[in-house]
Amino acid sequence: MFRNIAAALALTFIVGSSALAQGVAGAWDLTVNGPEGPIAVTATFKQDGEKVTGAIETPQGKADLTGTLKGKALNISFSIAGPNGPLDVKVTGEVDGAAMKGIVDFGMGMADFTGKKK
Repeated sequence: MFRNIAAALALTFIVGSSALAQGVAGAWDLTVNGPEGPIAVTATFKQDGEKVTGAIETPQGKADLTGTLKGKALNISFSIAGPNGPLDVKVTGEVDGAAMKGIVDFGMGMADFTGKKK
């Protein structure tokens, strides 16, 4: 009897802990608050532990991205075609369930963003 109760408690703890783990995998709608107004962006993330990969689609085109999610802290980077050649973009943000927010660093300026999981 004690073994059954202990096994049930252990299973409950394992399932409960998995539900608390932060994840970013899936499709997201993002809004970047650029200097000329809001910019709609979509991103699709894949997650393997702390490693994040995927793709982002902006008005300038589509790009592959890589980064990490440690706890709630998301750090990704990608390169996109700019008027003077490739533009390296770094994104730092915080994921909270089906929402995220943070800063996009274009190298020549920064903008804040928000996002919601589709």
